[in-house]
Amino acid sequence: MTPDFQSALIVGAGRGTGRALAEKLAIAGSKVTAVSRTQSDLDTLETQSPNISGIVGDGASGIACDLLDQVKPDLLVLAGGITPKMGSFHLQDWEDFSATWSSDTRTTFEFLKAALQMPMKRNGTIVTLSSGAAISGSLLSGGYAGAKRMQHYLTNYTSREAEKLGLGLRCFTVYPKQFIAGTQTANIASNAYADAQGVSQEEFMSQWDQQLSPELLADRIIDLIELETANATGAWGVTGTTMEPID
Repeated sequence: MTPDFQSALIVGAGRGTGRALAEKLAIAGSKVTAVSRTQSDLDTLETQSPNISGIVGDGASGIACDLLDQVKPDLLVLAGGITPKMGSFHLQDWEDFSATWSSDTRTTFEFLKAALQMPMKRNGTIVTLSSGAAISGSLLSGGYAGAKRMQHYLTNYTSREAEKLGLGLRCFTVYPKQFIAGTQTANIASNAYADAQGVSQEEFMSQWDQQLSPELLADRIIDLIELETANATGAWGVTGTTMEPID
């Protein structure tokens, strides 16, 4: 099987959707550079395929230019992030409220800025993983929803600037429109919302007929960005049963 992407750089590949993507792309034949803050996650990931090489690093710590220069990817995936502190905003301090801005949004800012300025390999593909919270808000996660929405804006801005520069970059923002089952963030957030509604976590998660797993979301992302499908760039919403463009 010939991969669509020869070299993939995945930031946030230690767990969840980023990890599932790394494994699937490696199986398809792509050389995957997996970035994670946690060495042990990379150690186990690297055993899955000789096509995966791990790098320990925080995407928000100024490593973007060095990694893009070192890896020269034709696919950049920004899947990393932190789990926000759960609770109404008035019970949080500014550090808690803005934590996602300092992590997820800053990672997106630094890598997309580097993709334009270095620049990234021409005709490459960029995928930013946002959150359904950015569409409808997230009452119990502080500044999370706004931070994830800004990731979308930054990806749109990158697409426009890349067009001006003649870089040919294909830019996608992916919105999981339900909790990604089994991930740390989904477990903590679904517990908080279940408690707020006076129901069990199982009852809360049952609102979706088909659970959205990291593996299913990874499959949807691969389907979306495959070159032969020629899907429109921009924002796409994904559930356990659907994938559709978002205006």
